[in-house]
Amino acid sequence: MSKAVLNEKTFEPGYAAMPDAVTGQAPAGPTAGAVEPMTLGGTVARSLGLLMLTVAFAIVGWNMAETVLATSPLLLIGGFILLIGLSYAAVRNPRLAAPLGFLYALLMGTWMGAISRVYDSAYDGIVIQAVGASIAVFLGCLILYGSGVVKVTAKFRAVVITATFGVMFLYLGAWLLSLFGFDFLWTSNPVAILVSVVVCIIASLNLFLDFDFIQKGVAMRAPRSMEWLAAFGLLTTLVWLYLEVLRLLALLQGDN
Repeated sequence: MSKAVLNEKTFEPGYAAMPDAVTGQAPAGPTAGAVEPMTLGGTVARSLGLLMLTVAFAIVGWNMAETVLATSPLLLIGGFILLIGLSYAAVRNPRLAAPLGFLYALLMGTWMGAISRVYDSAYDGIVIQAVGASIAVFLGCLILYGSGVVKVTAKFRAVVITATFGVMFLYLGAWLLSLFGFDFLWTSNPVAILVSVVVCIIASLNLFLDFDFIQKGVAMRAPRSMEWLAAFGLLTTLVWLYLEVLRLLALLQGDN
């Protein structure tokens, strides 16, 4: 989902733009000089703020799990469509990234907390394991990117973005099949576990794209409004990674 947020098209004409998602080349044009530039410290601060807000609402969702999840599947689908809409709205107008990020943190944090409560009731301690694993993956990716071991090239970027959209279509197809009783991805079986491992890897690779976007945005003195957009995109990746790790751990413990 963050790949829909972190996109070079979000930069306004006349400001420094990010490299093209496929070619890796920056579009020609004057750099940002009339506005405050994006900084690494500002981006980190905003990312932490949105993450803390998400955790706060996750606690609310945890305590209200039964109420939050007592709804129809149609309403849940509508909620996910709304979350996707928030991301694209932020892309089209980066100045709205801050309020839209807060709204995303509220909605997704609450839902994530409720889902975590359900998983934890079925598998004691699984939430702590998922949080720990997610933090370890994040730090590992950050070290690999910061040390230059992993470099985000145009080909790397294109492959990860394509794979990310592939996951979206896979889950959509699996959900449609589940309506007819084919729950091959939602029960513990070798195929579901393998798919979950691959999806966790793809979610992890998205972190490299997030780091690269932030680094290039700071280097090219993108408008300061991009800090909120970068923070929003990074949050969506972290939430996705956590939920996928949580699901994988549940699948590994058996069909309950």
